[in-house]
Amino acid sequence: MKGGEPSSILIIRLSSMGDVILTTHLARNLRNNFPKARIDFITAKPFIEIYKHNPHINNLIEYEKSWKGIDIKNLKKQILLRIENKKYDLLIDLQRNLRSFQLSQGLAKKIVKVRKNRLNKLSLVYFKKNLSKKIKQIPEIYFETVSDYHLPDDEKGLELWLPEDKEKGFYLPFSNQNVSRGKLRIAVAPGAYHKTKRWLPERFAELIKLIRDKYEAELVIIGGKSDVEITKNIINLSEVKLIDNSGSDSIISTAEVIDKCNLLITNDTGVMHIAAARQVPVVAIFGSTVKEFGFTPFRVENVIVEKDVPCRPCTHIGRDKCPKGHFDCMNKISVEDVSMGAKKILNK
Repeated sequence: MKGGEPSSILIIRLSSMGDVILTTHLARNLRNNFPKARIDFITAKPFIEIYKHNPHINNLIEYEKSWKGIDIKNLKKQILLRIENKKYDLLIDLQRNLRSFQLSQGLAKKIVKVRKNRLNKLSLVYFKKNLSKKIKQIPEIYFETVSDYHLPDDEKGLELWLPEDKEKGFYLPFSNQNVSRGKLRIAVAPGAYHKTKRWLPERFAELIKLIRDKYEAELVIIGGKSDVEITKNIINLSEVKLIDNSGSDSIISTAEVIDKCNLLITNDTGVMHIAAARQVPVVAIFGSTVKEFGFTPFRVENVIVEKDVPCRPCTHIGRDKCPKGHFDCMNKISVEDVSMGAKKILNK
């Protein structure tokens, strides 16, 4: 194995929620191939829950996301103390920015960094051209950081371990002993940090009424604290009795809600990756972003709903408003478009 087998590994992925969930495929494959290695993970405090119950990690290290008042030198010293002042054999930088550069210096004998494919992102945004021959999903790009070790990929998806998985000693979504979902239940996640990644609230409300009438399903609306205004508006517009699980500040609690659903209908946001990790099928609505960026649901049944408008993508992360003023990327997506996506999955 090129470079020898590492006995200690540190993975850095500081933000965001979706990006941290997308690292779990790599962490599991590292554990599969290096069963005796010490594998530590550092991330921002809001995302610690993602690895809280994950058995593939030895130590979970948190930092305050703002970095305000953080003494990086002292933080590095504390990390080194965990491994008795020795350097890690391997450090995997999946963030690749100034913060992760400052943090990684002096911590490891070997440092590998994720390829961020910035040129392709710029080409997609400004020239609407994909320079890559194929669409690579982010977990695949993360996995390529350890290509020197020629590790086999177990071909499984993402993970977000819940207390029940830890108690049973295996990951339920990858087994035929997953939670029985009983009556048809569909989760709807209408929020997103950036406005250009949000489908219209009135369309979500229409979709909820259509699904309720067509499938007689229980409907659950989910979202974080920042999504409460959006979810309340949709509940009022739909005039449908919903199970309201919005306003949650717990990733684990959100995953437990999704775990009891047959389908998640969502914008292109981190909740989509929670569902993928729990092997719950996804209908994902893409507006200002495109699947060529690699953030589609990973190794789970899914349908991407999008419209091919000439100004798309206008960004790789999202914007506060449509730069053209017409918001065609979302305005042109109809309720029927999304319901057809749901039908493709539910008919199976």
